[in-house]
Amino acid sequence: MIKDDTKQAITFLAWLTAIIIVLYFLLLAIFYKASKPERSQVQEINSLALSKTPIKHIEKNYHLNRGINSYALKGQAKKQSYYFIYLPGSKKAYLFSANKGVSEHVVRNKFSGKRANYSIIKVNLGWYKKQAVWEVTAKDHANRYTYQLYEFKNGKLLG
Repeated sequence: MIKDDTKQAITFLAWLTAIIIVLYFLLLAIFYKASKPERSQVQEINSLALSKTPIKHIEKNYHLNRGINSYALKGQAKKQSYYFIYLPGSKKAYLFSANKGVSEHVVRNKFSGKRANYSIIKVNLGWYKKQAVWEVTAKDHANRYTYQLYEFKNGKLLG
């Protein structure tokens, strides 16, 4: 026969396990709901680009908020690559032929060439001061972050 103390311990552990499982799923639901606006905007820009531009296949999505919230994507149309930037606040959109600007790869190489002690975390395409820009987010070995902006059209470092 199981002792009373053992029964209490098993009951306690069962309740503790149940509470932890409920909290886990509750946190998942909160994170899912919190990220819904972002997913919604990405779906909206993808739909907009596919229906209103020559883009037929989306390769990558970007998001940048530098005072102006902007969503961007890189897409393909037959043999041509395009970048599409959408500003949800003003409902303005911009379509750029990839050969009229620099690519993410070029910006990564420019940054790495000048800041070898930093590792790139992310590169985003977006809108800043009335122009398309690439933002490079990187950090060094001491976990200090740096952000660099490059003009989309020519790859020049801003500021």
